[in-house]
Order: sequence, then C-alpha cells, then structure tokens
Amino acid sequence: MDIRQAAQVIRDTVDADTVVRLYGYTPKHGFIVCPFHGDTDASLKVYKGTGGWHCFGCGRGGSVIDFVMEHEGCNFQTAVRAVDNAAGLHLMDAMENPYEAEEQKRVQIWLDEYVAAIYRCLDAMKREIEIQLAIDLRKMKEIRGKDIQARTADEWTFLLAWADESQYNEYKIDKIDEFREEVAAWRRKARKAKSA
Repeated sequence: MDIRQAAQVIRDTVDADTVVRLYGYTPKHGFIVCPFHGDTDASLKVYKGTGGWHCFGCGRGGSVIDFVMEHEGCNFQTAVRAVDNAAGLHLMDAMENPYEAEEQKRVQIWLDEYVAAIYRCLDAMKREIEIQLAIDLRKMKEIRGKDIQARTADEWTFLLAWADESQYNEYKIDKIDEFREEVAAWRRKARKAKSA
C-alpha cells in the first residue's frame, strides 16, 4: 500500500468529528470556532462521518488529512501518518520509507567497504609477518649452518631473539585469523538479523 492508497482508506473510514476532538475542539451542533482565521462565530462545519469539514468564514475545507495539514502546517505524508497513528489503523506500518531504505543501502555499502578494507589490512599484515618469518627462518638456518666459533655477536643475538620473535609473530598471525573470523561472524549475524 502506498501513501495515496493509505490516504484514501483514511478518508473513507476516519470520522472528522473524532479528529477535531483530538485537537481539543468540541463541536456544538456540528460547528466549531475555526482555528485558521480570527473566527468568533463558530463558522467551521464538521460533517458527520467521513464528510470532512468546511469553514464558511475563510473558505477552507477538505478531509481529515487536510484538517491536520492546516492545523499542524505539515505536508501530506506527515498528516497521513499522524491520522493513521491517531486512528490506530496502522496502514503505514508496512510501508517502507524510501529515504530510510536508501540510507540503509548506503550504510550497508559503507559497512561492506569498511569490512573489505579491514580484511585487506589484515591480509597485508599477515603477509608481512609471514615474509618476515620466512626471511628470519632462512637467516637462522644460515647462522646455524656456521661453526659455533665463527658466529658473530649479532648472529648470536639474532638466534637468541629469534625464538621469542617467531613465537610472537605466529601469535599475531593467529590473532589476525581470530579477528577476521569474529568480523565474518558479526557480518553473518547482521545479515541474518536484517533478513528476519
């Protein structure tokens, strides 16, 4: 149902007397003081049922939607939503606001790009660590291949530090993989919640 169809249902079902009473007016013999001009004679006629309203003083009139638009100074869609909510019809509940839908699409695209950027950063970090591990492993093998007395102080320092450094680098790779899985799980959960 679009906004025009909802408006027609409201015009066909919502009593004008009910709407003016929501604004605090009490019709006497079907007339109220017109809130749209300096009326003192109660010249606004509220017709029974869905007949709408008409002011014999200023000439304004129309449906319950027109009354809300005049009274609130709002646009057509806002008036339809207001009457729909006040009357408890819930016609607009199922309608999707096109601006909201467009904003959700933009946010979704941004999130997808952000997650992709995170993945690229994680992959780059992981590759860098893996390359460094491979270089260090090759260097370590070269040093170990040397005679113990031929090793320099820097090579000894490297060998002593390499075990801790390699363990730390492997730990970082594991953490990157864990974080990547957490992000993937979060995205799956968000998509599942959105589709439900």
